Amino acid sequence: MRINVTAGDCLNQILSEKYPEETFIPFREAMIEGPYSFAPFSNAFLEERAAFHCCSLDEYKAHMPLFLELLKHLGDYSEIVLWFGDEPFCKKNAEVVIEALEQCGFQGSIVLKTVVEETGSVVQIKNL
Repeated sequence: MRINVTAGDCLNQILSEKYPEETFIPFREAMIEGPYSFAPFSNAFLEERAAFHCCSLDEYKAHMPLFLELLKHLGDYSEIVLWFGDEPFCKKNAEVVIEALEQCGFQGSIVLKTVVEETGSVVQIKNL
């Protein structure tokens, strides 16, 4: 089974309309802003990011529930397709998502699709 992770809500909406048979979830974080010094999406990481965003841990988790749920159920998927733009903001987010998937032991294939965020048009595809 395949799941798609998008850079955020706007791209998620565009791709959901473009490919209605697919399941898309938004990443909804800005990893280029603020530090992180723990393994992505470990408890320490979540606490550090919540503090950076000046919110409670529960508020931080509520901002990205679909992505956090995905990390708990990686074994349900054989392929994860990442849809991110080409600018530094998206590149950093994609890097952190890939790191999190690897650290969580994802065994399936990971495909990174670099897209034009305003249209969802694919510019480049990399099998990782």
